Amino acid sequence: MYFNKNLSSERNNRINKLIRRIQMAEAKNEIINKTTLKNEGLGSPATLGRELALIGDEGERIITFDKHKLTFRMHPEWKNANHIKIDSMNYISLGIFKSLLNQYQNTPLYTNVLTKVEELAGMPLNDFSRITVPPKPEYNKDDQNKFSKIFDYMNQNFKIQFYYKGRWHGEERKNRVVHPYQLLLESGTCYLYGFDEEKNEERLFVLRRMEEIRLKNGEKFNLPPDYEFSVKHGFSKFGAYTFREPVQYKIEFYGNTQIWIKENKWADDQIIEESEKKTTLTFTSSQDDKILEWLLSCGADAKPIKPKDFVERWKEKISAMAKLAKV
Repeated sequence: MYFNKNLSSERNNRINKLIRRIQMAEAKNEIINKTTLKNEGLGSPATLGRELALIGDEGERIITFDKHKLTFRMHPEWKNANHIKIDSMNYISLGIFKSLLNQYQNTPLYTNVLTKVEELAGMPLNDFSRITVPPKPEYNKDDQNKFSKIFDYMNQNFKIQFYYKGRWHGEERKNRVVHPYQLLLESGTCYLYGFDEEKNEERLFVLRRMEEIRLKNGEKFNLPPDYEFSVKHGFSKFGAYTFREPVQYKIEFYGNTQIWIKENKWADDQIIEESEKKTTLTFTSSQDDKILEWLLSCGADAKPIKPKDFVERWKEKISAMAKLAKV
């Protein structure tokens, strides 16, 4: 970040450490002064006096001293200083990372990952605001304890049991015994992916619907080599959902929808066929309900061709919508 060719590498490195330490203190609203810097081993009083004067208010104006709070902070115009060299690619990379990380606030991962990245970057990430992603649904704070408990059991391959309120069963609670494979995070929802002993197949469970999570008599399970969600369901890109064995879908798109359908990758094996009036997308997936939601969001600009049972479900949905709208 700071480089002055007239200074030794030792001094350049020391000044960079001082700048980054002051950045971190300002981001955390901490008091930092010469005594703090000396106690942290960043230099003797004479050395610190020399370096701080060089980059301070009477020097390059990279840092300034707040006389009211008795602390150093970054000068408002520090990025314009002659010897500040900003690597745009590093800033872009950190900006993107910060934006992606913001999606996982209220999860146990967020604070730990943020701290580790700031340590590696040597600076706070609150300065990278010119690259971002649109706001998404927030994760439920109540999921944090469940997440941590499941993670501990999962890492030791313990079977777990819990009471679960399924999507289609209202308030009815059922006891489930599950081999926990993975925790998935998607659009504000935490999922457990694992093998359900009752259903004898892999299932997804929403953490906020899981109650009284506990061990199954200390029993363990053997983790299969193909346990990862992406191995069995990652060939299509419709998020966290499992419904059936993979089948082939064929959907026709019309109007303005044709443009953005061609711009994205929806599945590893997708085939796009174009004509003047329609674009046809063919692909394989096991994520039936997610595809139906996506298809309905396209309104009158999309029509499924196969599989047959999926087409019938789509017709039932649009008939119910028409009845609700009284048309």
